[in-house]
Amino acid sequence: MNTHKWYFIVNPVAGNSRGTKHWHKIQFLLERAGITYDFGVSGYPRHSTHLATYAISKGYRHIAAIGGDGTINEVINGIFNQTQVPTAEITFGVIPMGTGNDWVKTHKIPTNYKAAIRILKNNKTQKHDVGKVYYYTKEHQQKSRYFINVAGLAYDAFVTKASQNRPKYGSSQLYYLYLIARCISQYKPTPIKFIFDGEEITHNFFNITIGQCRYNGGGTNLVPHANPKDGLFAFTLFKDVKAWEVIFKAPKFYTGSITRHKEAFMAQAKHIRIEAPKETPAFVEVDGEWLGQSPIEFHMLASAINITIP
Repeated sequence: MNTHKWYFIVNPVAGNSRGTKHWHKIQFLLERAGITYDFGVSGYPRHSTHLATYAISKGYRHIAAIGGDGTINEVINGIFNQTQVPTAEITFGVIPMGTGNDWVKTHKIPTNYKAAIRILKNNKTQKHDVGKVYYYTKEHQQKSRYFINVAGLAYDAFVTKASQNRPKYGSSQLYYLYLIARCISQYKPTPIKFIFDGEEITHNFFNITIGQCRYNGGGTNLVPHANPKDGLFAFTLFKDVKAWEVIFKAPKFYTGSITRHKEAFMAQAKHIRIEAPKETPAFVEVDGEWLGQSPIEFHMLASAINITIP
């Protein structure tokens, strides 16, 4: 096996089925660029995870996702779930085909698939941090998941859970703004203990965002200080934020300027733990997928994988 040969994992329903519509054009451009590859097509939830693990077991060391943030997360979990090869020997690439495409924004990877293919062709890489989160199900079983972009708790997790039945078509950003407005009257902050590198803050937090990268929710930028190669989680805690501020200051969520709010606290840490009363647990989502509840722990895997960049 030529370890420089790519294995593409295609999500055919990503981005309003853009993956299906453009796959033949992408194949033509890959071949014209001289990129040798094989591919697998995802057919059900978490299938992309299995395909990534399978590809590595067959000798592939260059794995690419053709899809959105959910596909990226599934592929990353497949890469990190396997133990056959150190993840630092894997190169990960993306041809963005999602509705939100949040992870690529930090790296300035274009959503135009022709330009994305040129990035794969050039094979310029950098190390990238990956997070691992431990959480509990409502049946009190501990589980874990890897993530490469952003995690959210409190209001962010509340909105994400409400978005699980989102329509397949339409703007991710507009739908997220709609959810923010719809959910604001339903959400009630509860006590959360936030412990980071030995320090702790307890409050009825309105929102908590933790990330290696900067964007989630269709482009919101609540951790503008995130750096995906510094070995640290960036986090922003919002304490007492009024409902009217969320609605009328929504544009600031996308520019990152909302983090200058007097109730925002920004810092970085290698290890984070979240605790909450059993009767009012804290909930967590990563990369747009709602996971479970507290106690929750975040562990940093610094420089854990290579990614292709412009």
